[in-house]
Amino acid sequence: MAIKVAQVITQSEMGGAQKHVLLLSSLLREKGYEVTVFAAPGGEMIEELKKMNIGFMEVPDMVREINPIRDLKATMFLYKKFKEEKYDIVHCHSSKAGLIGRLAAKLAGIKKRIYTVHGFVFNEPMGRVKKWAYTVIEKFGGLLSSDIIAVSNRDYDIALKYKVIDSKRLRYIPNAIEEVDIKKLAPGDLTRKKLGLNTNEFVIGTVANFYETKGHVYLIEALKRLYDEGYKFKTIFAGIGPKYDDMINFSSGYNDIKFLGYRKDNFDVINAMDMFVLPSVKEGMPYVVLEAMMLSKPVLCTRVGALGDIIKDEVNGFIVNSQSSDELYNKLKLILEHKYDLTRIGHEGGKYVRENFSIEKFIEDVIEVYSR
Repeated sequence: MAIKVAQVITQSEMGGAQKHVLLLSSLLREKGYEVTVFAAPGGEMIEELKKMNIGFMEVPDMVREINPIRDLKATMFLYKKFKEEKYDIVHCHSSKAGLIGRLAAKLAGIKKRIYTVHGFVFNEPMGRVKKWAYTVIEKFGGLLSSDIIAVSNRDYDIALKYKVIDSKRLRYIPNAIEEVDIKKLAPGDLTRKKLGLNTNEFVIGTVANFYETKGHVYLIEALKRLYDEGYKFKTIFAGIGPKYDDMINFSSGYNDIKFLGYRKDNFDVINAMDMFVLPSVKEGMPYVVLEAMMLSKPVLCTRVGALGDIIKDEVNGFIVNSQSSDELYNKLKLILEHKYDLTRIGHEGGKYVRENFSIEKFIEDVIEVYSR
């Protein structure tokens, strides 16, 4: 009889954690596990699960923000479903689903309650009281867990530092990424034409939904300085989110900055870029950086989450401190002045990803956690 696994995540809109869940669910099914994904309704991940013939159960009251009444309803909904379906393993992702999913599983008597940390909330910029509160919540979550998986060495170290869980029940398992067949992607020049970009323009871009933690404001501040100084290049932003309109307004008057909104062809969009930038304030291990590197695009990102482990500055990419428009500006200025061999750096990034993020090792390690 197949082992039944519930994968629980807060939102069903596509992001790095959702890509993680999709890949993990697909690999588990190939290994003979029966998988159902639980999440809030309405997102693109649901369509992807249908295409993959993987079960999905919407959780009507699952919301990203703290809402005691809806959070209680979502917890009881999950408890009933876990109890009825008799899952062997409940594996949670993202902060909200991580807490209520583990609590519901504990109440339902499920012994294997696993949480994958895609970046602790208390790593975000916040006041001392709020940081303390979130630390306490994560420690409570640790008590509800049979195991915790960190996708970055930084989160692994932080879990031990704050005593979220003991080392025997903590594992570091980095994300994995499937090989991309570049021949199946639209040619970069064709995508540029569709986006209204010329083939000879230098194009900087990012693919990230517009949340405060993604740090778009710091990148746009740097871009505006460069444009004001007369540098010639185009910038494209793909994604949606609560800060989308704010960032459009913040970029008003700068016609070389284009906002593409939600895209289904993110690989094609990245393939049309000369430079990929992710200015995040908080991350675990962002898939989009691995995807850009897989396409041999030089990446510029901030020193958050696993990115400090992955990116060696001016070797396989570029890295600066987070929340610093000055550092982004200085690095981009050198790049625009052709101070680096971007082809070589992009090639080194692609080589690094292929050598260090294998799917085989990833699923082997996760199943080891499931089995012990």
